[in-house]
Amino acid sequence: MDVARIAEPTRARTGRIHGIDLARGLAMLGMVIVHYVWAADDTGPAAALARAMDGRAMPLFMMLGGIGVVLVSRRSATPDRGLLIRGTILFVLGLLLDSLDTWIAIVLQFYGLLFVVSPLLRRLPPRVLGAAAIASVAIGGLTYQVIGRAPQPTSVDAVRDGWPGLRSLLFDGYYPFFPVFAFFAIGMLLARLDLRRDRVAAQLAAVGTAVGLGALWLAGDLAAWFGVDPLAGEAGFGDGTFRAARLLDASGHSAMPAWVVSAAGTSAAVIGLSLLAARRWPTPTRPVATLGTVALSFYVFQVLTTEIVPRPSTTPLAQEWATVAALYGGFLVAAVVWKRHVRSGPLEALLRVGSTRR
Repeated sequence: MDVARIAEPTRARTGRIHGIDLARGLAMLGMVIVHYVWAADDTGPAAALARAMDGRAMPLFMMLGGIGVVLVSRRSATPDRGLLIRGTILFVLGLLLDSLDTWIAIVLQFYGLLFVVSPLLRRLPPRVLGAAAIASVAIGGLTYQVIGRAPQPTSVDAVRDGWPGLRSLLFDGYYPFFPVFAFFAIGMLLARLDLRRDRVAAQLAAVGTAVGLGALWLAGDLAAWFGVDPLAGEAGFGDGTFRAARLLDASGHSAMPAWVVSAAGTSAAVIGLSLLAARRWPTPTRPVATLGTVALSFYVFQVLTTEIVPRPSTTPLAQEWATVAALYGGFLVAAVVWKRHVRSGPLEALLRVGSTRR
């Protein structure tokens, strides 16, 4: 990859990059699969696919958020104000959704927190931002083990209580700042590349695949030497003990370095492949890219759908996949029809408050 070009922000056109919208649409598909398909005890390709998605959709979503911060800042005359407003809205919306009785772990409050600090982050030199990402992975690997508790909802009540809510946001929630910050920071660094160039997209796809799969392979070899299973969910909570072998836990959402590196790699690969696909096949990829432009509206919609859909752990696997197809396919059609008549999604328009285009 042309890493040297990360040193200076890309002076490219400021319009939408449809490959990024496509990747965001795919991230939403991954999220709805993870939320609505529980395949822990099932076998076969469909169950294996569902398990493979665990811990992969959220990192992609966060990385795209980091890219989005940079792209939005280039288009806005008042980027800091716009980012602070977006972050606050996302944070409050996440707290409200997490107050519902749902089996989904809400990501928006953690996502919003990253947007709130992004005016500072976007001013950091690339090397400092990269070092901060590495530090967040190291801190997360330590704090998740030593002070972590079983993740609790990060709701309005939890934040009102003070330390429990803060601890959840930073250290041991479902998507804690340490180490999830690393995905967001990597996205901000990738946005400094010229993402409209096929060569850059191909390098992202190749390097991301090598890093993602290589991290799993390396974690497996090292874990075998330590005598642990790298995919067994070894993180645990509550005993206040740090064990180096747990850093090799590559299972989804383990918060351990092995998972972070692997998930960052696969996320970069999806972004690279999406950039290539959107340019080579614009017509067949357009519906998913269109859904990607209304990702927030879709996310909230599928969270609210849990109020009427049976809990996945109580239903057959085939029914769960049918739910995914109905939710995603139905919203895909709705998004295409909506965007033919309205510029922004219903909730996306809210995020534009306070933003002034250049």
